[in-house]
Amino acid sequence: MEESMKVGKSLQDKLARSLDKVNVREAKAHRQAPAIPAPLPADRRCTKLSISLFETDRRKVEAIRAFVLAQSRVSISTSQVIKLALRTAPLTKALTEALDQAKREDGRKW
Repeated sequence: MEESMKVGKSLQDKLARSLDKVNVREAKAHRQAPAIPAPLPADRRCTKLSISLFETDRRKVEAIRAFVLAQSRVSISTSQVIKLALRTAPLTKALTEALDQAKREDGRKW
């Protein structure tokens, strides 16, 4: 009887060790590193800038934000306001006239 208990016990030990190994392998398999997203193409990357605005310019930024919110019910950031202004700025004489006006208002050399 002792012999059968030894065999039974060793079988149980082998089974337990085998299950432990399987559990360890499964645990390792589930711990995969998170996928690293591919880098964005150059035309989709942003460059961080720091700008200084006069109070009149800051009020204009807030006016644009309020206008967009009223028209489309979308709240936009200051960065989005600047992007919007850049993308809609006319590349005409009106732009250089606006530059001359800004020089007069700001009282600084450009």
